[in-house]
Amino acid sequence: MSKKDDDEFTKPVNFLRNYKELKRESKIKQCLHPCKDECSERIIGAHSLQNNKILKQISDNGCVYMPYPKNDNPFAVITKWGRKEATVFTGFCGYHDNELFKPIENNTFDYSDEHIFLYTYRCFALGYHRKLENVNLQHKILGRRPSLIGIDDIDQLFLGEKLAVSDLEECKEVFDRAIISKQYNVLTSVVWKFEKTINFAASGHTALCKDLNGELVQDIMDIHTPMKHVFFTVFPEGDKTLCLLSWVKNKHDIFANYKSQLLNLSDNERIIYLNNLIPMEAENIVIKPSAWESFQSDKKDEFGALMWGMGQFSDMIGGESYNMLESPSFNLFEL
Repeated sequence: MSKKDDDEFTKPVNFLRNYKELKRESKIKQCLHPCKDECSERIIGAHSLQNNKILKQISDNGCVYMPYPKNDNPFAVITKWGRKEATVFTGFCGYHDNELFKPIENNTFDYSDEHIFLYTYRCFALGYHRKLENVNLQHKILGRRPSLIGIDDIDQLFLGEKLAVSDLEECKEVFDRAIISKQYNVLTSVVWKFEKTINFAASGHTALCKDLNGELVQDIMDIHTPMKHVFFTVFPEGDKTLCLLSWVKNKHDIFANYKSQLLNLSDNERIIYLNNLIPMEAENIVIKPSAWESFQSDKKDEFGALMWGMGQFSDMIGGESYNMLESPSFNLFEL
């Protein structure tokens, strides 16, 4: 006899309770570092953006804002987080979180292969870990609603996260080898420096499908070809701002034209591009609370619209690529 659906799970009145339970049950505690024999016993809450270097500079009274909700209010557009809990994920043991990232925790960014790799790897680790938890969440949902198993629309809905995990595992193999060998020259990268500080920081990754001219780079609908990813981190350092965009090296670099386009952008065009890219693709965005509060409501609304998929929706219904070089009403660099 097939397993029946959990009647309590399907009641709308129980949505918040069920959501919190599912998020808790789907949480994964693991160390992504390839040298498991070195691991300390405890998996910690590791910061995916540096606490002492980045969050400390951005915070007000030990707090930051993130467009990443807590489990008790999943529909909040912006949420206050304490510095100690912001950007935290359970993806490393205490030993490896401390030892692996020590070069970028204790030193200013030096443009070396190692520093670029470590910022990129930390960005990858968060994205990969969250994808694994999302797949786990999907399994938990089907456990409560087994009647959904085998329904094509549900299978298609869940397929994207599973494919993303598979795609990122190809990156993980490259990253693991680089960590073990300490040969960090495995990335193609573009680094931008801006002569001003900012009141936010962000990191994320995107399976880039179109370049800055709207030309197709890879087809996200082709489920038989692994998607390649671009990783990015934007953060203040002292009185400057740095942006790192990077991807795994490949003999056939599908992002070669994209790289040339990035390098040819003016400073203003770079800022416009990041103002679009960050809300659309960032896994992590932290904002200084006092800066966000001073933002006009219409600018907050457009930021939220991009974050919730307005750009992708525009592509779907308009037939034309969303213009990543068209300035939105807001400017994160002026927060």
